[in-house]
Amino acid sequence: MANKTLLSLFEIFDNRIFRIPDFQRGYSWGKQQLDEFWEDIQNLSIGKSHYIGQLTVDPISRESVANKERWEEDLWLFDKGGRANYVIDGQQRLTTMIILVNELLQTFNNSYDIVFCKKENWENHFLFRSLDGYYKSFAFGYEKDNPSDEFFKTRILGQESSSADKYPETLYTANLLNAKQFFAKKLKHLDHGQRESIFDKIVNRFKFNYYEIDENLDIHVTFETMNNRGKHLSKLELLKNRLIYLSTLLKEDEGIKNRLRKDINETWKTIYEYLGKNKNNPLDDDKFLANHWIMYFRYDKNHAEAFSRFLLNETFTAKNIIDGTIEIVDIQNYLSSLATSVKQWFYIFNIQYSDYSDDIKEWVNRLNRVGLGAFSPLIMAVFCKEKDQDLISEFLQECESFVFLVFIVTHRQSNTNSNEFYRLASAYYREEFGTQDLISHILFRTYGDETEQGWFDPVKFKEYVHDLFYKNNQEGFYSWNGLRYFLYEYEEDLQSDLDAKITWDVFNKRNKEDTIEHIYPQTPTDKYWKDRFHDLTPKERQLYLNSLGNLLLLSRSKNSKLQNFPFDEKKRRYDNAGNSMGYFNGSYSEIEVSEKDEWTPDAIRERGRKMLEFMEERWAFKFSDWDIEYDDILFPQK
Repeated sequence: MANKTLLSLFEIFDNRIFRIPDFQRGYSWGKQQLDEFWEDIQNLSIGKSHYIGQLTVDPISRESVANKERWEEDLWLFDKGGRANYVIDGQQRLTTMIILVNELLQTFNNSYDIVFCKKENWENHFLFRSLDGYYKSFAFGYEKDNPSDEFFKTRILGQESSSADKYPETLYTANLLNAKQFFAKKLKHLDHGQRESIFDKIVNRFKFNYYEIDENLDIHVTFETMNNRGKHLSKLELLKNRLIYLSTLLKEDEGIKNRLRKDINETWKTIYEYLGKNKNNPLDDDKFLANHWIMYFRYDKNHAEAFSRFLLNETFTAKNIIDGTIEIVDIQNYLSSLATSVKQWFYIFNIQYSDYSDDIKEWVNRLNRVGLGAFSPLIMAVFCKEKDQDLISEFLQECESFVFLVFIVTHRQSNTNSNEFYRLASAYYREEFGTQDLISHILFRTYGDETEQGWFDPVKFKEYVHDLFYKNNQEGFYSWNGLRYFLYEYEEDLQSDLDAKITWDVFNKRNKEDTIEHIYPQTPTDKYWKDRFHDLTPKERQLYLNSLGNLLLLSRSKNSKLQNFPFDEKKRRYDNAGNSMGYFNGSYSEIEVSEKDEWTPDAIRERGRKMLEFMEERWAFKFSDWDIEYDDILFPQK
């Protein structure tokens, strides 16, 4: 590298403009980094300077960009002696500082001198350069076609767009807007003097080590090599840079290589649009990439991060391009699959935005409640390939049955059969068999047949429930990890076609003690309970207390003092404001219980058996096929 210099922001922007190249990640700073940056500003003493880090750039000549459409609005700057640079390292800090500079300038009027200069002079220096009185070039921004480019110009800097295209909002654009709002909030209550002091610190006393890359170095390789500071790049971000680099090595004419580069950028634009489409539920970069790798390539579990090693060290390498192992069509096919798959990946976790049938939506919601297990890449593959929605629904139902019966009921390890399902995902995606065959295979792995037992085993459930009552905390079904999901499914069965009285999101967010009640209470001090349970031994009372039939899904939290009241008061109680808090006006499960005249050991046993009958019908099995009585599950004996 050359030209190593310690420079302020003012000096860095002296007759220079900066662009974030297409192989760079977008803006990734969150609240923690912004808080730390703001603290650095506050802690900087008068007359002192602060080292902000390294800024590495790749200088760009007019000749190297003259034929590139993405630079057409900036070419006039070269004619006036301006210098353009790609930002290779330090873009997060540089972006943050420009956002803050813009927010500071918005707080001053045009007549106010800021550190001895007019506002318009500072805008021209840091934000946008004009030709003949018109804004023509932005001093800092993203390359054209980057989804953050128009967003940064319009939503962050507040300028009019020269593009008629609507930009997609991504995880990165959300981060940009969060930074803008963060600084706007911080500056809101400061006076002119305080804001001017911050401006002076930012533009004059925050110092970068400014590096210009030697022209003989490849910026793509340099970028990857330098990824060892700050907030590390995700594997998805590294892969984008790698593919752009490989596009420069292909033995194709420049037009084809430029088209491929555009395809790479468009693919990543789509990926980040869908990963960040639901701002309340952003999806992780590398989870998508890893699951797509499982589906698209043949699964290999020999390394903790096998997907990144496979993609970056074994497949998409310069050696494979040079010797022809990887050709342009291989990259094009991979890009096409990524762009298609990320939309289906988004629907797996945000099915409400899809056009799938209501039945499919409900089964996907159930899977998200109970856990996807190893089915994520397989579901993505089916969403990509299968058009028959009835088959998709049947497939999802069998996935849910496997997860519930094998992991929640049988209580097997969470990675049971995962390698096989991962291999099935890639084989199915390559269309080696169809969806009906896939459904049959999952059914077989769940229930088995006359020659081989499946992974579901009610005998193990019986043993597991026994341990819940007699080992560890001895809380019985109250400590069963499947209790929330099962009670919610039971509630939905009672609900039938009626309006829901409770949603999963509300139910799942509340504490267990506010969500699931012991009808026969944990501290049965009232005479009502003593009269009806006095014939039981202390151990028997504990069995009935934590048996399945005594546990009730509540539509709202109840006053803990009222939980010990007699059954009639539990059914009909009201709060101090006269609002109903009783079972009779609660969830459908509460209403069902409120229809009982008494709550006795027999009532607990009867309701428990009904709930196990529901389990058998809902998940298609019979305890009796394994010579298991209901009471073996509800009241296990030591």
